[in-house]
Amino acid sequence: MKHKVLTTMTAALAFVALSMPAAALEAVTETGVPEGYTENEWLAAKAEVQFLDPEDNKHVIQLTAEGLVPQGIYTIWAVETGVFGMRAHPGGGLPANTFVADRDGEATRVIAVEADNPYDRMVIAYHADHRTHGDEPGEMGEVTFQHIAGAWPRPE
Repeated sequence: MKHKVLTTMTAALAFVALSMPAAALEAVTETGVPEGYTENEWLAAKAEVQFLDPEDNKHVIQLTAEGLVPQGIYTIWAVETGVFGMRAHPGGGLPANTFVADRDGEATRVIAVEADNPYDRMVIAYHADHRTHGDEPGEMGEVTFQHIAGAWPRPE
C-alpha cells in the first residue's frame, strides 16, 4: 500500500509539473567566462523552470539545467530592480539556493519563494572557487560567474 501511495503522489506531481508550461532560461556571459572554458562551451548551458503545487502561499519552482560545469557548485539568485539599483536574494533562501551539478553537468533543484515576491530576474551562478558566499553571490567575474539567467518565472 505504501508503494501505491508514493506512486500516486509521484504521478500527481509529474502531472502538475507537466500541465504548466516551462519557462526557458539561457546561458549568459555578462560577468565573463571562467578560466578553462570557451565562450561556446559556456553558452551551451540552458535551463527550464516549472511550477509545482503551491504550498502555504509560496510558489514551488523546479529548475532543470544542463550544460553546467560538471560537479560545479551553483547558486540560484532572485533579483529585484528598485529605484536605487538591483538587489540579489538567495532564491529559496539559504542553503536551499545551493546545488551541485552532476558529472554530466546536469542538475535539478526545487525551491519555494513567497508568491507575492518582487523578483524580476533569475540568475544561476557558478562558483569557480568551489564555495558559496552566503547571502552574497561572491566577486562577480572573479570567483562567481552568472551562467544562466532570464526573467523571473511567473505562473499563468
